[in-house]
Amino acid sequence: MMRLSFVLFALAVCSSSHAAPTTSGLSDSALSQIKSNLAGAATDTWVSGTQTIALLELDYPSYSVFTPSSLTSLANSSDPVPTEVNSIITSWYTKRSSSSVQFADVSGGAAGDPASLGTAWIIAALTDGGMKLKMTYATIIQKEVNYLLNTVPKTSDGAISMRPAGEAVQIWSDFIFMVPPFLAFYGVVMNQPSVVTQSYNQIKLYRNYLRDSSTGLWKHVELGSYQDNGLWGTGNAWAAAGMTRVLATMMHCSDSEDYSSQISDLSSWINEILSATFSQISSSSNLLPNYYHSSSTFSDAASSALLASVVYRMASLGELSNTSLINTAEKVRQAVNSAATSNSGWLNPVVDPLVWNQQSTKSPEAEAFVIMLQAAWRDYWANQ
Repeated sequence: MMRLSFVLFALAVCSSSHAAPTTSGLSDSALSQIKSNLAGAATDTWVSGTQTIALLELDYPSYSVFTPSSLTSLANSSDPVPTEVNSIITSWYTKRSSSSVQFADVSGGAAGDPASLGTAWIIAALTDGGMKLKMTYATIIQKEVNYLLNTVPKTSDGAISMRPAGEAVQIWSDFIFMVPPFLAFYGVVMNQPSVVTQSYNQIKLYRNYLRDSSTGLWKHVELGSYQDNGLWGTGNAWAAAGMTRVLATMMHCSDSEDYSSQISDLSSWINEILSATFSQISSSSNLLPNYYHSSSTFSDAASSALLASVVYRMASLGELSNTSLINTAEKVRQAVNSAATSNSGWLNPVVDPLVWNQQSTKSPEAEAFVIMLQAAWRDYWANQ
């Protein structure tokens, strides 16, 4: 525990063929409203974790894995302290039992969801408070890693369950955004290549369980006491966005050449999802469907926003196979921005995050997706 604390503290101290956009990004006032909506509704761990990632990407990009120098100069003294993100971690820390083995105590919750807070928790350990708090945070981070790798049940081939001990092992596409990016980030920061590799291994195992061979899309839930074999839009968005964060982490770490085969696989798997999803864009709404290859579905701006952000991120990384998707993503972005600024900042139409085949008027996670799309679009065009 002490060694982990010391390393974290030491790091803190020492350490084209497509058209340009025809419309601007969201205004500061619109973004402020969307952030306010998200902050007021981010009561679940996975929403709060996604909120931290969105804020890092938009407001503190020097800490985002999509910034090439982020992992080699993490917590440089010249970087602004990510106060908004650190305050979110402080809030979860104050509510957390000292005997907990996870970032957050969630009765009946998923084993994987609290890990979505992990990247921000590591950054808070590097940038927030004095030595005592850094040591405390480092211990909490180590407990979370141990919990995921050694306590949560697994399938016979080693896939970590989305559900906790005492429940049947279950595989969710959402897991790919919650757990592997945290393991990859932790592994790079702590110089533990085996943990970085584990992030890739979990993605590969999950893909084997969830990939629909006829479409290349991912099913939502497999195994356990119930399944959702439908090709859910947000599930595919979670998977693509999570893989993209792991991809960027591997590409931007100092030992990137050691992960060349994993980088190649991840790029291929992400592009497969992007090709399959964007081929189904609605010509009337410029949005993607809630469920793919389903006769009873609706256009969903939430998954559309997150998947469009992945297009821009993959293009920025130089890993987008079909660059014409940038034009399609631009259509989606304009539709998303128009929808997000016409309803007090609440994106519509969106799926209910808890009832996957129903529409909702408000989705907290969708607000985070809008912020991530804005950041990805901004960063892409800044380098063109």
